Amino acid sequence: MMAIFGYVFSFSFLGVLIWTLWGFCQDILAVAKTMHQIPCARCRYFTNDYRLKCPVHPQIANTEGAINCRDYDLRRSAGEFEGF
Repeated sequence: MMAIFGYVFSFSFLGVLIWTLWGFCQDILAVAKTMHQIPCARCRYFTNDYRLKCPVHPQIANTEGAINCRDYDLRRSAGEFEGF
């Protein structure tokens, strides 16, 4: 009787552990997906200086609040022309 209880307890514990790890992985992937939507590194105003990342909106630079930044302007390479 105790052996059956031990097996049931062990498999139950293993099942809960796997379920928790699966949920943890899903949460990590959701956060990573959100963080990859932050456009700051591709913005023309992004300075990449730890003291002032963005002179336009320093409060929200590199945060989830910057996902729909109204002042976002795509950084262009030096060979591209504007206005033509």
